[in-house]
Amino acid sequence: MRLTFDHLVHFVQRTPQEASEQFCQAGFHAVAGGRHASWGTWNSLSYFGLSYVEFLAVEREELARQSDNPLVRQCIEDKAKGEGFGQIALRTNEMDAWAERLRSQGLQVTGPVAGSRTRDDGTTLRWRMLFLEDADSALLPPFLIEWSQTDEERLEDLTNRGIIGAHPNGAAHLQSVGFAVKDLEEATARWQSWFGWKKSAVFHDKELGAICQEFELPGGNVVLCQPTEEGLAQTALKNRGQRPFFARLAGASKNSEYKIGGGSYFLAALE
Repeated sequence: MRLTFDHLVHFVQRTPQEASEQFCQAGFHAVAGGRHASWGTWNSLSYFGLSYVEFLAVEREELARQSDNPLVRQCIEDKAKGEGFGQIALRTNEMDAWAERLRSQGLQVTGPVAGSRTRDDGTTLRWRMLFLEDADSALLPPFLIEWSQTDEERLEDLTNRGIIGAHPNGAAHLQSVGFAVKDLEEATARWQSWFGWKKSAVFHDKELGAICQEFELPGGNVVLCQPTEEGLAQTALKNRGQRPFFARLAGASKNSEYKIGGGSYFLAALE
């Protein structure tokens, strides 16, 4: 069954508008999202095709603390860690089949959970989410998302609304998102068991100070990184735990790095 990278959740403690304004100052195209009225959260967004970054913040903390949505609970619990990347979502159009498969593996599955967000023009977006928990591991699995529209319908709608637009800094697509992990071999085996993905050969990333494994998937790859020396991966693991810690984007005329809201964004020139 196919999975596609959908989005990276970047927890922020400012307003989402302030976070997206900082992203715009770095040359990215970002827009206001809206409110999740039943969860007490709100967001802003930056798209790279259908893959995107979501700046997610708590707007009404009392309501958010009452939510049974695991992502909202994580947003509350991670508040002590400060701003930074929190989760990724993988897109599917076979949500019920995935729920059955993952339960059969002994994973604790929450959902599908219905979600919705009302835009400023009154239109409502709808989706379903599936959350996973592996009781035998300290790793945080990604969640799955299934949109009510097809990819083609969403691409046309988001483009026509100007939500998907050109990035002044040249960024065109999301290459990968990296997770800091304590034990690369164990983490790789877990991700393979969850989703049935094929791994790459282990490689050393001097820039991150880590040994890594990469899983290729449409919309953006997932890279697991175990620190081997002082560097970005070690710092991320110490400060935020086994969480996403970088996003690589491609399409610019030169290589750049941006530190935004506790997250590292690498912008690479196309070869």
